[in-house]
Amino acid sequence: WTCNTMFARNAAQEHTLRHQAEHDALTGLLNRGAFDSLRQTLHSQGDPMGLLIIDVDKFKQVNDSFGHEMGDRVLKHVASLLAGNFRSMDYPARIGGDEFSVILANTDSDQQKAILEKIAAINHVLTHPADDLPAVSLSVGGAFSVEGFSDDLYRRADLALYAVKDNGRCGCRFYDDSLEKAAPG
Repeated sequence: WTCNTMFARNAAQEHTLRHQAEHDALTGLLNRGAFDSLRQTLHSQGDPMGLLIIDVDKFKQVNDSFGHEMGDRVLKHVASLLAGNFRSMDYPARIGGDEFSVILANTDSDQQKAILEKIAAINHVLTHPADDLPAVSLSVGGAFSVEGFSDDLYRRADLALYAVKDNGRCGCRFYDDSLEKAAPG
């Protein structure tokens, strides 16, 4: 009986420690370390997938105008919307201060319209807050790969993100070859 109790207690502690190591303490989403680990795992699997890289637009202004506590509430709200609007098989993560990502498992470019609709719905909620949160928006860059988390996938999603930011923010764009021509040398 005592061994079983100790085993159960140790297993629970191990589970808690693993969760803490892989998840962002503020938002509960996967953290950068877990994102990078998942990226390596998916690199070798070769399944079709998508990647979204997401910035909270003008987040510094939220912290400067409303304080860091309000900024934390905004980040939690964004995390909740990402987790609630994507499939349970997808992987939303907080990869930096106000930077998020979503790894879209078993997804290809045929899903662009559905993803655009999800981001538009999230941006509508964020720009029309129902509580005392300040209005914010998301800039989202996306890319797809038929061969898992390819070396180019992150770079392409990042190019698409910067195209959104260069065109006024608050939106979503997917990578296409025209972004290569516009990319800085």
